[in-house]
Amino acid sequence: MEATVKKNYAETLEQHQIGVRQCVMNGVRQTREGKTKDFNTVCDRLEKKYISAKV
Repeated sequence: MEATVKKNYAETLEQHQIGVRQCVMNGVRQTREGKTKDFNTVCDRLEKKYISAKV
């Protein structure tokens, strides 16, 4: 049972990491496309969104 819990945790953690990476890459893309005035604004917004996210 403990192995199942660890496996589920690892899978969930990996899914969250993929989601965070996608959000970061979306922010970078928006900056490159000129949709965001300042890259630091994008990073600040992402940090605020994910700083207290449950993992």
